[in-house]
Amino acid sequence: MRFLSFRKLFLRSRIALILVLLALFAAVSARTEEPAVFAISGARIFPVSGAPLEKGTVILRNGIIEAVGANVPIPPDARTLDGTGLTVYPGLIDGLCDAGLEEPRAPQAPGPPSARPGPPAAPAQPTQQAPAPPAAERPLLNSHVQAADLINPTNRKIESARAVGITTALVAPRTGIFEGQSSLVNLSGASVGAMVVKTPVAMHISLQSAGGFGGGYPSSLMGVVAFVKQTFLDAERYDVAWNIYNVHTGVVRPDYNHSLQALIPVLKRELPAVVPGDTPAQIQRAMELAQSFKLKCILSGGSEAARIAPLLKEKGVPVLLSMKFPERDRDSDPELEEELPVLRRRVEAPVNAAALAKAGVQFAFQSGDISSPRDFMRNIARSVEAGLPKDIAMRALTLTAAEIFGVAGKLGSIEKGKTANLTIATGDIFDSRTRVKYVFIDGKKYDITEPEPE
Repeated sequence: MRFLSFRKLFLRSRIALILVLLALFAAVSARTEEPAVFAISGARIFPVSGAPLEKGTVILRNGIIEAVGANVPIPPDARTLDGTGLTVYPGLIDGLCDAGLEEPRAPQAPGPPSARPGPPAAPAQPTQQAPAPPAAERPLLNSHVQAADLINPTNRKIESARAVGITTALVAPRTGIFEGQSSLVNLSGASVGAMVVKTPVAMHISLQSAGGFGGGYPSSLMGVVAFVKQTFLDAERYDVAWNIYNVHTGVVRPDYNHSLQALIPVLKRELPAVVPGDTPAQIQRAMELAQSFKLKCILSGGSEAARIAPLLKEKGVPVLLSMKFPERDRDSDPELEEELPVLRRRVEAPVNAAALAKAGVQFAFQSGDISSPRDFMRNIARSVEAGLPKDIAMRALTLTAAEIFGVAGKLGSIEKGKTANLTIATGDIFDSRTRVKYVFIDGKKYDITEPEPE
């Protein structure tokens, strides 16, 4: 009996010890886990949607902005971040980049396969232009691909973007003529499901040809435009065929095609089409292509868009303005004189944004294929130095981008009820001496380390 009593006492002691250890572990975890409530107090605040606050407080709770103002009380359960000497901005938005994408930029696909019976043939192409293959066989038709399915949360570009204050980015597939559908993602580096803000956002179309004879289909700009038009015509017929089948009995069911199906929302103006164009001629071509199918058009690039700004304003076409400015090749001969058009483009690049703003054209900034996010921010600062008002530059990086992408109710400004995406810097974000100290993404704080000297 004594042995049994001792054994029971021993077991009870062990259970009690385990419970105590579990309680201690829970207490330590509670102290080290990211809090659900943050208060940034005493900081200069740029809401973008309203006047700046010279000294205010922002409360974040469960990933949402709970309050913002000059006299906001700090909740007792909040972790306070002293914002003295710091400036709080909405999280910056990159209007188009490849942060997080793992898909390589593949070369243009080889020529079309041999003809088969099936979907309608493409219209006649110019001399020595190969005929368009059927829609179901086109290697350059990737309209069904969504960028959200190509994201790698551990991609190093995500951290590099955060280091300059970018919290959100539009990412898009990059292969084919119909490249696919873009996704707007928060650059948290968490799971893909937690990063996606909206998908799809737009359909992205490239007008780049394979180039030259034997370079693949299509090998000319005219061929690319014909390919795009024929594909949209195929999608229209595809939609009609399915509508007839769904309404009437005794009708043969059409073949399902995921690429053509993905284009139906574009034709119905439910999904915008992002079309590239830099020179006035390219921009007019992109707009005419969109107009021929009454598409909701967004221009991408726009490096010379200022020269055609009145037309962009008249048609209400927003621009994802590239901040990749033309630079002289480092390996070029310094004694070699450059052509006048090249010099003109280099001089005009920084003033492009100011001219668009003056004309009332809606635009957001994109880094595109700029290798360094710091160069992206530097070139925006150069645009400010060239006459772009700072408030418009900040809006283009935040609220205007959110408006173009249809998420202005969630992102782009510091307002109660919006997603808790913030960029906190040591001063004016367009000043080269300013450093980003923290970013908040969905209410989670990320400390930014000092950049390595370049």
